[in-house]
Amino acid sequence: MAATLTGTIKVELLPGSFGAGTIYTGDFSYDDTYLTKVGIETMTISDLAVPGLLFFNFRFLDFATGLTPVTYTAKDIVGFPDNPTLYFENGIPTQFGAMVDPGNNGGIWTMNDGFMFADTGRFDFILGNGTNAGVGTVTLELNKPTSTEEPPSVPENSSPLAFLLATLGLGASYSWKKSVKVNS
Repeated sequence: MAATLTGTIKVELLPGSFGAGTIYTGDFSYDDTYLTKVGIETMTISDLAVPGLLFFNFRFLDFATGLTPVTYTAKDIVGFPDNPTLYFENGIPTQFGAMVDPGNNGGIWTMNDGFMFADTGRFDFILGNGTNAGVGTVTLELNKPTSTEEPPSVPENSSPLAFLLATLGLGASYSWKKSVKVNS
């Protein structure tokens, strides 16, 4: 059965990195309709791979100031809508393939501003055109599904008085029907 699943992206910057110890988060959602859940599979927003990635958001530092966190979406990723790419192993999300290159200058590959999710569990970034940089660890975690449906209610006996009144009402109805038959 297909389902829309949501997850959380967590990046913790490692010692030696600008902002070491800081944690940045994001979220993502996908529809697993076309996943076989066998082996390694990839998913994008387009149909370059398995279609089904619905959204990607990641909150990280603004490249203009290097201070204020802003939210980057899938549209900020180089190669959108064929990227970002979500990788799976046996139906479990394992990593993102994504690069943000705000100046279209090659991003971190050419020591310019940008960040990327490339290797499993790794996040790389450069701010200030090489003056601040770092590496972080990446964790993807699926959120527990929430149900918006309430289970059907089961009527309960309100009180002994309600039971007594209901019984008397049934008895009165029976007596009335019996008297109508006798009078007919």
